[in-house]
Amino acid sequence: MIMNVGQNLLVLIISLHLVAASVLVHGSTDEERKPYIVYMGESPEVHISAVDQHHNLLLSATGDEDLARESRIYSYEKSFNGFAAKLLPHEAKRLSVFESTRRKLHTTRSWDFLGMTETSKRNYKIESNIIVGLLDTGIYIQSPSFNAEGYGPAPARWKGKCQKGGNFTGCNNKVIGAKFFNLNNSKQPGELSPADEEGHGTHTSSTVAGVPVKGASVYGIGKGIVRGGVPSAQIAMYKVCRVMAALT
Repeated sequence: MIMNVGQNLLVLIISLHLVAASVLVHGSTDEERKPYIVYMGESPEVHISAVDQHHNLLLSATGDEDLARESRIYSYEKSFNGFAAKLLPHEAKRLSVFESTRRKLHTTRSWDFLGMTETSKRNYKIESNIIVGLLDTGIYIQSPSFNAEGYGPAPARWKGKCQKGGNFTGCNNKVIGAKFFNLNNSKQPGELSPADEEGHGTHTSSTVAGVPVKGASVYGIGKGIVRGGVPSAQIAMYKVCRVMAALT
């Protein structure tokens, strides 16, 4: 949760769920310090000392210079502005913060979790006129999520193309467009095709507009009906990246 603390600082407190932290939590008392991560927004400007900011905030909570210095575990300055510190319950209260809540993952139930259930009121006339374009790792069109049964052809306004290549033999009335971009001048057959060899593009496109598929699971976990947020929409996939290349 985000709070305004002092000089319009956005502070997000997240308790560390580490083994060491769990030892402190079980049977803890008001006299035991627990580690927190304090998030204060984007990385600070170069001329601003993030460490001084963090120390001053801890000083306001502890009321003691040495204690503020000793309680700080680490300051984050590059990726974001924040710090880790060990706080007593009353010190966390002074900062108007509280521990985060552990949530259960909803693999096949993400849209239900967001309030978009299968029985939610839909406007199919509008939704069936949507074309979702994705820039990703390609698409595995043989997935049941892209079954074209009941779909009409691409709308007249559609000007895109379906590019074949490798093991990608063509589109259907669900996936109406597909194209690959050979950004690295690769000669690998798998990269000269809109087909998804990584799985990421297939995952994202099915999450957005996949048709309902019963009995889906991740290695037996989260069994249920997997479906996209707008299942009546059509899809155009542009293969522009590889997951492994992005990681390296």
